[in-house]
Amino acid sequence: MIVLEDALTLLLNHAPLHCNTTRLPLAECFGRILAEDITSTMDFPPFNRSPLDGYAVQFKDIIHASAEHPALLTQIESVPAGSVPYNTISSGQATRIMTGAKIPEGADAVVRLEDTGTVNSQIAIWTAEKAATNICSQGEEIRINEKVLTAGTLLEEGALGLLSMLGHANPLIFHKPKIGILATGSELLSPSDPMKPGKIRDSNSYMLLAKVLKAGGEPVLLGRVEDNLSSIITKLSAHPNLPLYITTGGASVGDYDLMEKLFQELQVPLLFKGVAIKPGMPVLAGIWKNSLLMALSGNPAAGSVSFEMLITPLIRKIAGLRNWKHKKSTVKLWGTFKKTSPTRRFVWARWFVKQGTIYAEPLSHQGNGMLKSALEANALLEIPAHNPIIENGTELEAVLLQL
Repeated sequence: MIVLEDALTLLLNHAPLHCNTTRLPLAECFGRILAEDITSTMDFPPFNRSPLDGYAVQFKDIIHASAEHPALLTQIESVPAGSVPYNTISSGQATRIMTGAKIPEGADAVVRLEDTGTVNSQIAIWTAEKAATNICSQGEEIRINEKVLTAGTLLEEGALGLLSMLGHANPLIFHKPKIGILATGSELLSPSDPMKPGKIRDSNSYMLLAKVLKAGGEPVLLGRVEDNLSSIITKLSAHPNLPLYITTGGASVGDYDLMEKLFQELQVPLLFKGVAIKPGMPVLAGIWKNSLLMALSGNPAAGSVSFEMLITPLIRKIAGLRNWKHKKSTVKLWGTFKKTSPTRRFVWARWFVKQGTIYAEPLSHQGNGMLKSALEANALLEIPAHNPIIENGTELEAVLLQL
């Protein structure tokens, strides 16, 4: 038996290197992982530009402007966004300018349109308030040769916008690692099979498929197999060279729990056997032909917790993600947790914010074989080993699954 943090460290230290890359059109890159550093080849903004509609002027001409004594200026030009000014602003002059347009030479202030009017065909400026700061200076956001994105970054909306802004139409991204999933158990039926006495439908394959996708991998469903050692080996061997194989079922100590025998038959050196958490204690992990082989409990909730705490960060690292760690937070317990245990527990919970404080409420139906609690869960609430009854408002740690 090994503690959770040591088990995760062993897995991460033996994570197969994943270096395959490709270039994809930017429109197909959401949710993918960047495989190159991005250094800007330009300043941004690329020129001094206006953040609003108004008039570009010399600040000294308007510094004393007021509603009673407006500054009167002569308009010499109008510059829409996408165009460039042709005339230099001199004292007593103004250029009509639109949001995003280039500031003309000679101007050092922009008066918003709402603070202007006309008097005898001249532009009347009613106030100089904020005019001197109404300019987006060249390079104030990004400087040329500045590193703006790092390899291993998850490409979400902000990163995609930045890549487009800097002209990267086909960024280099990591391939998604293929992760094998094999459900074992003579009791399993497919989702389309009619129910039979003593049987259950295979939920683990599809639950873990979703978790692999969410972690950034490409799931490879190896199917279902009865509790037969040679059949399990055949299924696994039919898909060689995957970086990670995950089996469900047969990881405990029953008469038909074959995974330890499987590891022996395949001569797989064990990294660990059993992790000191509940649910999810029955886990085996080892190295098989330069790949990782992990056997999880067939109980859906137990397998799901093991996956979240061990395999999700592992797949993130294999996929090339730089920030593979779980997002955690200190939360306050909402309600009372009465169940005591000598073992560290992870409980499906719902976190929420109330009056600026993060709370987590344990959900019902927390049994090893139960999936219902996972429907509403957005966190795993950590209950320390040898816990007493935990009172409402007690501070605990939680893994945040959804933000």
